[in-house]
Formats: sequence, structure tokens, C-alpha cells
Amino acid sequence: MTLFSKSSQSRLKMITAKGRSIIAAGVIATAIGLGAVSSLVFLPSPVHAQSSEEIAPETIKKIENYLAGITTLKADFVQISSDGGAAEGKLFMERPGKMRFEYNPPAQILLVATGHDFIYYDKEINAPTYLDIDETPAGIILAENISLTDKVKIVDYRRTAETIRVELVRKSDPGAGSVTLVFSEKPMQLRQWNVTDPTGIETTVTLFNAKEGMSLDPELFKFERIWPKRGS
Repeated sequence: MTLFSKSSQSRLKMITAKGRSIIAAGVIATAIGLGAVSSLVFLPSPVHAQSSEEIAPETIKKIENYLAGITTLKADFVQISSDGGAAEGKLFMERPGKMRFEYNPPAQILLVATGHDFIYYDKEINAPTYLDIDETPAGIILAENISLTDKVKIVDYRRTAETIRVELVRKSDPGAGSVTLVFSEKPMQLRQWNVTDPTGIETTVTLFNAKEGMSLDPELFKFERIWPKRGS
């Protein structure tokens, strides 16, 4: 599972491969889906980018301050994977600790961070899976104090004429996969992220129609199973 701890991976073994792919990308979207894009445009591959030997500390601080400055957010998202998978939905977030990540039909997936638990819910079989939020990428960005150097490590930094790309792995399990954050600089804005799992499958998530700083209904960050009505 991309960027999950080994204990989280063992608890998710019974979920189908397709479901696991959705979870991985969904959790990443939850964790770092904090920017806004004006249109649905996927950024070019960094193949021809010039790589810097080391990211400057002031650049790290600038990114951390930008992400920490977001308190609430809602947005639409589109997710595309290199294995042919595609999905879309809506994201709601309230820092610290809370989010709701909904996939549109036909996907029957819901992700909710309540401030304590991080829950993956398969509506079709009415099966929730509870995770420690600190074992997911969501814990990095939903934390009260955001750090790109505490629990994660920057393993690649690339700059193009239009973007900054920062690739991260978890220090506790660097082989579990990576996530690349893609920012524009002027102004600083998270435009896109790419997730690569241990098998090499890459998932790209783009946000659009994003809004920040609004009041969100507290009910969005509560979780209840959808029980069938009696007699149905």
C-alpha cells in the first residue's frame, strides 16, 4: 500500500486490488489535496526537468507555510492511474485532523478522517476499515504542525520553468512508495500530485473548483454506517 505502514498494510489485505488502488490514491488526495487549479490540466512529465542537488531550506519553509496556512477547503477532483483506473469526486477538509473524500458513482468508496480515526468505507459491502491517521499520508498534512522533514524525507527536487516538484517518502518505510508534490511558485500553489506505489503504478490527482476558508458542516467529518432498512 502506497506510503502506508506495514501494520496498516496487513489490515487491508482482504480488500480487492482495485479497492486498494482507490484507497492509496484517495488517502494521498486527502493528505495533500490542498491547492486549487483553475482548469483541469495535467502537467508535463518531469523527464526533461533540471534536478537540483538539494532543495533550499527556505523553499521547504515556504511550502510548509503555504500548506499550514490552509484551514478549510472543498474541491472537486479527478484521479487517473497508469493502470487504466479513473475516478472523480469531492474533497472536504478542515485542519487539523479532519477530512472527507467522496468518490462519485459508480465507485462506492468513502474516506473520512474524524480528528481521531481515519476510516476507509466500502459502501457496497458496508465494511469500514479503521486506521491510525498517523499511519497514513493524511497525518502529514492534517497535523497541527506541518513538516516536510519530520516523518517524511525529500528524496528528489526538480524545478522547471513553471513548477517545483518535491518527491517524498516516509522515513519509517521508504520502500512503500513515494508522492511527488507539484507546485507553481508565483503564487505558491499546489497544482497536482503524483503517487507511485511499490509496483510502479502511478496515480495523478488534480483538483479544480477549489475554495478555501469557508465554514464546513461538522457532520461531514462524522462517520456512520449505512444500514439497510428493515424489510428491504
